[in-house]
Amino acid sequence: MSEQGELIGTVDVWELSSGIRWMITRLVSRHFVEEVELGRYVRGLLATRRWSVVKVVPHRNEQGVPSTHVFDVYGVPAESNAGVRP
Repeated sequence: MSEQGELIGTVDVWELSSGIRWMITRLVSRHFVEEVELGRYVRGLLATRRWSVVKVVPHRNEQGVPSTHVFDVYGVPAESNAGVRP
């Protein structure tokens, strides 16, 4: 496990679709739609209660350049925080 947590996977926000029909909105405000979709994706992961923390980091290509729409998703398993109080 890395210092960011366990790698859950890599997600391309251009491919996320929560069932909302964005149509024109996606064309005129792509960044807004991507933020909403990514937020719903993260909330869905947290709702499983498998992860206590989910972190999204821009994915880097072979040259080390961070992507604007592909993200690596890391999580801290919920059981690792059992009994720990802030």
